[in-house]
Amino acid sequence: MKKILTTITLLSCLSAVSLAQNQSDSTGRSKPIISEETREKAVRASEKLEEEVDKSLNYQQTHQLNWFQQGNLFGGGGIGMGTTSGQVYLAANLRAGYFFQPGFAAGLRYDSDRLVGNKYRARQIGAFARYYPFRTRISSFIGASLNSGREFSDNISAETKAKYTSVGLEIGVMAWILRRLGAELSYESSFYNKIDPTVSRGKGGRLKIGVNYYFGQVGRGGVRLAR
Repeated sequence: MKKILTTITLLSCLSAVSLAQNQSDSTGRSKPIISEETREKAVRASEKLEEEVDKSLNYQQTHQLNWFQQGNLFGGGGIGMGTTSGQVYLAANLRAGYFFQPGFAAGLRYDSDRLVGNKYRARQIGAFARYYPFRTRISSFIGASLNSGREFSDNISAETKAKYTSVGLEIGVMAWILRRLGAELSYESSFYNKIDPTVSRGKGGRLKIGVNYYFGQVGRGGVRLAR
């Protein structure tokens, strides 16, 4: 897609220049805006760009790890930290996912948060989706989640169920450290429909580190395996 858009843009520019070439100047004489040499350089630059894009796509296809292929499972967990209103909260989470398409996974997650120096805590369970556009030994990903949670604190009576719904958006990168194990670093922002600002973390993002174990199917489709 990137290659197609780049080519279309360049051809459009060249077409516009060619049209302008036929326009006359103030003296009524036809005067080129750019020389033939400049146009040839532009064409060569376009061909070079297409070649580099092809190399990048071929590299991704040749070196992608088979753990990201359709039908594979993964499980993982991590810890995170965030700040809100001068307070620090710690977070821990577990997740399990399934790849429905190459690079696209969805699954379930569980999160637990606690304010440092405060008896406030929260827990939530939800569904998430992730997409890995680059699937080599250094892999990037973007994701989203929809969660249902509950808050607990001295300020919340035992009879009160302080429930909320949250949406999480994350972006991160993962590096392979063992044959099936990857370590990741990500940033997630959360948005809440209802949460008690007097006792809770409020709204904010968190920086997270974690690991994932991939139950890949060895030797599928000729894709290079993790070593």
